[in-house]
Amino acid sequence: MPPGRKRPIEPSALSIQASAKIGASAKYEVHKTVSERIPEDVTRAKHDAWLTILSPITQWAGLIGDKLAHKRDLLRIQQEETLTAIMLRAAPRLALLRPPIKPVPVKFLVPFLEYASLEEPDSELVKMWANLLVSSAENYHPDNVYYVRLISQMSSVQARLFEAMIGPRGPQSVLVSMEENFFLGQNFLADRIRDAFGNAKKPPSTLRQAWNRLTKTLNMQGVVIEHIDVGHQVKEDYTNGAPPYSLYRDEQQNDYAILRGLGLIEYIDTGFFVVLDQWKIKVMAHYVSPLGLNFAQACGVQATNPDKDSADV
Repeated sequence: MPPGRKRPIEPSALSIQASAKIGASAKYEVHKTVSERIPEDVTRAKHDAWLTILSPITQWAGLIGDKLAHKRDLLRIQQEETLTAIMLRAAPRLALLRPPIKPVPVKFLVPFLEYASLEEPDSELVKMWANLLVSSAENYHPDNVYYVRLISQMSSVQARLFEAMIGPRGPQSVLVSMEENFFLGQNFLADRIRDAFGNAKKPPSTLRQAWNRLTKTLNMQGVVIEHIDVGHQVKEDYTNGAPPYSLYRDEQQNDYAILRGLGLIEYIDTGFFVVLDQWKIKVMAHYVSPLGLNFAQACGVQATNPDKDSADV
């Protein structure tokens, strides 16, 4: 072929180029169509995400399409966004469950979904709901049905207060403290103070020493000191207040009362008692109840940042 002259394009090559253009155009149209539908599909996927995550630990496993959707329609679900938030938090731990997975009972599941859906998606209680679901899937206990009712009656403020009472080391640490103190009865605070003062190498002789001994002795996991009165039997030395580490605030009095009403905490007022024939002492405090401890274990209750929690609640 002479130099500078282009080789004529074969008919077959023209067909290939035309097919390529048509294919590219078709791909563009498909991509455009899919792109236009993404918002709707994503919304629908998020809408059903909680049901997809939940299905394997229920008797609904294996149901698809309309049959699975029908289960959702039978429930009195209020906010599916909240259920999605709960399920997404629980999903990593649920995925670790070893098969065969025993379905959680409907007696627990139905009220769980209905009550949990009443929360706001960003509620502090979402953590408790998610942890209760996981613990029910791992090792179901009939008491968990009652725990659903307890969470449903708590506010986010009360949840944070209870988390702060459990502390950053979790329920196991509170259990140790309870075994050493709470289970001794309603007089456990007075008994602990008497032991601390009586067993000291050098018993307190000044009001400052007595106060420091008291605040150190009363710093226990699962206990919130509301108020302390201490005075000398003979001298006119007297002081009162709360220790610096106390989480109690007067404006939260009603929240503590609600937690008591739910049975999660208990209240103690020692009344005035005398120690070493010298110090007259009175302590008022709140502490985690046995029911509260079991609830905390089932719901994975634990303070993530005790300083921040105590400041914010």
